[in-house]
Amino acid sequence: MPTSTYQRDYEVRYYETNFLLEASPVTILGYLEETATLHSETAGIGINKLKAAGRGWVVYRYHLQMERYPRWREHITITTWVENFQRCFAHRDFYIHDAGGNLIGRAASVWVFLDIHKKKPLRIPPQVTGAYGLYPEVAVPGAFTDLPSLEKPATAGEFTVRMADLDTNHHANNKRYIGWILEGVPLEVHRTAFPATIEVLYKKDARYGEHIHCECQEIPAVEGDRCYLHRLSCPERDLELTLARTTWRERR
Repeated sequence: MPTSTYQRDYEVRYYETNFLLEASPVTILGYLEETATLHSETAGIGINKLKAAGRGWVVYRYHLQMERYPRWREHITITTWVENFQRCFAHRDFYIHDAGGNLIGRAASVWVFLDIHKKKPLRIPPQVTGAYGLYPEVAVPGAFTDLPSLEKPATAGEFTVRMADLDTNHHANNKRYIGWILEGVPLEVHRTAFPATIEVLYKKDARYGEHIHCECQEIPAVEGDRCYLHRLSCPERDLELTLARTTWRERR
């Protein structure tokens, strides 16, 4: 039987917070990933079953919108569902509610179904689409627009992919990219504002031992929110890995 929606409750732990005792964006992405993975397990097509068949999922795009970030020891509920299937793509959405039932965040994502050995996208088979079912509600209307590349970047830093960064596909987990991207935003902005939107386009994977070059550029504000473009690249392979755009809202 298809399980069209799936819910999971979380309590924000101290080690998941930033210097303001708020759940970090990396933490939120981790909750989304965990909820999506458990949805797959509940549907009977979890990690081990897919891996045994040489199949798997990789995230291609994310668009996260937050009204606020939950604080230490706060309880939240995340609901996820698959909104649409298109050939090799699954469009998965999320809602984040606080303990009072208030909607504090929402996200849209696109995942690619692929042959994990050949790294080749595959059409999603009926037994997979049927296991999830569809829930045709759109969490973030118009979520995915073009992300421009940087014109006048300022180098924010370089990072090395560690073993702790790797996921079951043996490349850097998608959450790690978010952490690297946010390092490019000045500390004072982190202190006075929060990332209200995070849009990410994952183009290539980052592998163990590689050096990741992080660039950031501030662009004109959007409705009063500061806005930044981001790029991650790998000099060893001369590849652009990730493009992103973030908007930062003043804390009240």
